[in-house]
Amino acid sequence: MKPETIQRLVAVNRAFYSRFAHAFSETRPSGQAHLRRIVEYIPTDVRVLDVGCGNGRLAEQLERAGRTGLYFGVDSSQELIDIARSRATGLVRLHSQFDVVDITFPGWKERVVKSSGTDAFDVVTMLAVLQHVPGAETRRDVLREIHDLLRPGGVLIMTNWQFLRNERTRKRVQAWTLVGMDGEELEPGDALLDWKRGGLGYRYCHQLSPEEVEKLAAQSHLSVRDQFYADGELNLYGVLERPIG
Repeated sequence: MKPETIQRLVAVNRAFYSRFAHAFSETRPSGQAHLRRIVEYIPTDVRVLDVGCGNGRLAEQLERAGRTGLYFGVDSSQELIDIARSRATGLVRLHSQFDVVDITFPGWKERVVKSSGTDAFDVVTMLAVLQHVPGAETRRDVLREIHDLLRPGGVLIMTNWQFLRNERTRKRVQAWTLVGMDGEELEPGDALLDWKRGGLGYRYCHQLSPEEVEKLAAQSHLSVRDQFYADGELNLYGVLERPIG
């Protein structure tokens, strides 16, 4: 994918999350069942990097589950980070920190290390995040950076939205011309989806397949521990590990 196309897609999503941060946050409560599934993979007294943390809902779920340690949440949306910080004031077991970080920008890994004070996380989570990273090579580069942020034996837990597997969400796919783009610029699996809560907006999404995840893992020197569909097959879960040695 051309660099200029990547930047245009990043701009589409940046504008979306800036405008609809509060409406989006309202649809992402911390009590969602799939978050409990994620927590099962996270031990106590742990250093967690939550990439694309949104409103910080995972931190709340970890707190309720009795997890302790460091939770560091990053998101490209200042508005969502502001919401996450305000919600995290009630956390007592988990030490939480947040920062505005765009993983499509060079140098994001260094900013995480500087802001969090660690370059070796036990767990990295990317919940419905990689699907918003444009371009196969960009997704590969992001996972390579995450590999470097994991301690040996650490795990990356991902969910990737399977919007094309559901009739209702397939109907939300719109023409690229609505954001002034040509579909020929895009890659297979890319789509523009509408949003109608609090106004009309559009987001770029890419549907990842298990085969794509396997390829990205191999390119990033990560091993795939597990992959499975859940949540009515609307999400593809992946548990990837940085090998020891």
